[in-house]
Amino acid sequence: MSPISSILPFHEPLLIFTVLIGVILLSPFLFRVMRIPDVAAFILAGMLIGPYGLNILSRDSSIELFGTVGLLYIMFIAGLELDPEKLRTSKKNSIIFGGLTFALPFFLGILVSRYLLQLEYHAILLVSIMFATHTLVAYPIVRRLGVSRDAAVLTAVGGTIITDTLVLMILSIIIKSSTGDSIGFQVVRILILFGLYLFLVFFSYPKIV
Repeated sequence: MSPISSILPFHEPLLIFTVLIGVILLSPFLFRVMRIPDVAAFILAGMLIGPYGLNILSRDSSIELFGTVGLLYIMFIAGLELDPEKLRTSKKNSIIFGGLTFALPFFLGILVSRYLLQLEYHAILLVSIMFATHTLVAYPIVRRLGVSRDAAVLTAVGGTIITDTLVLMILSIIIKSSTGDSIGFQVVRILILFGLYLFLVFFSYPKIV
């Protein structure tokens, strides 16, 4: 075993933070020479330094936290740049797009998990929602091109919000039911809480603002 491999992956918080900052600052410049977009550069750099690449960093709780914060930041920036009036005009398109991009992959995941992989009930649902979910990871490219207010982009953002909301609701039901709670009770509970959330967002919050 070489001296370098004996100290990998890094576990010291300062080393992890230094590697991540170095990747964030340097990878776009290195990959830009090959005309690879910044988002793709970050993904490739993450694969390179991850446990299935050079094993510089392991997938621990800190890495998962950085990844979650990054996705939330992208969605936050997308939300800031959305035109509420245009978003209202594309509401129907967003609902249709979000419903289709959730339902079709979800049911495809059920068929594959049930009849091809022969998984059990909770595993079938988990694999199916992984089929159905998607994120705005390519949004920085759209933003840089200056088309973030285009109707297609607004529809995609609205559809992503709908899809991810449905996925998180089903994931919550799966987690609760796996601990022995009644799945019917969890469905009713989630629907009530979600109804209250929609009421606060669409009626109470605008009046407060």
